[in-house]
Amino acid sequence: MNNVIQGTKSFSRNMDILQLIADSPKPPLISKILEKSDLKRPTLYRVLAALEAEDLISQKPDKTYALGTRLITLARIALAENNIIQIAHPELEKLGAETGETIHLGMRTGDEMVIVDKIESSDTVRMASMVGMRFPIHTTGIGKAYLVGLNEKQAEEFIENKPLKKITKYTTTDPKILKQRLSEARVKGYIIDDQENEEGIVCYSSPLFDAMGNTVASISVTTPSFRLKEDRQHYVAPLLKYAKMISAKLGFKSYSE
Repeated sequence: MNNVIQGTKSFSRNMDILQLIADSPKPPLISKILEKSDLKRPTLYRVLAALEAEDLISQKPDKTYALGTRLITLARIALAENNIIQIAHPELEKLGAETGETIHLGMRTGDEMVIVDKIESSDTVRMASMVGMRFPIHTTGIGKAYLVGLNEKQAEEFIENKPLKKITKYTTTDPKILKQRLSEARVKGYIIDDQENEEGIVCYSSPLFDAMGNTVASISVTTPSFRLKEDRQHYVAPLLKYAKMISAKLGFKSYSE
């Protein structure tokens, strides 16, 4: 039993360091990893050596650490096998074609949303986002749409237990205001991120539901504010249509009956 527990602890420790490197804004030096972790230097050296031996990380010429190429293969397999992505992708392409804008599919990971699929805009000016990028739940369209899909109690628990950090001057950081906007969005079926995560970027977003009625993901139509159309139905109508279609394919009966 002790060996099993020790092995589990070692694995968790290695994963923590791998996640720390992945979350760093830029490839970190070992001094920065040591500073952010609770490991002693000898232990950290062993963890880094183990991760590097498995090609999960690599040390660059400037002595910083970056994610290894093996993770690319693993990520591709995981994405290919993810049922939600396979089901949603054809509808996301149609949504992109109808709106002419960038489409994102997001899923929750801890206290953040991660982009798991993206359809590029047909316009020459495109979003800098990419699959794998993570964002705060309360600032992004896909994140707020995820909260819209939760019941009121679940959403309130998240809002009350997490700091609502200000990302841009437009970010909603008042819990009462955010709760009110979520309540209004539940009636409409969609919510707007009006430059709350990135200035100059507007998103219209809706949640996706599975057969049990649980929120499993969310989708968004994303556009630069300079080409935002005055008629929001250009975005909202197709967004709601394809969100309902995807949820129905995931088994959500309220949309398929």
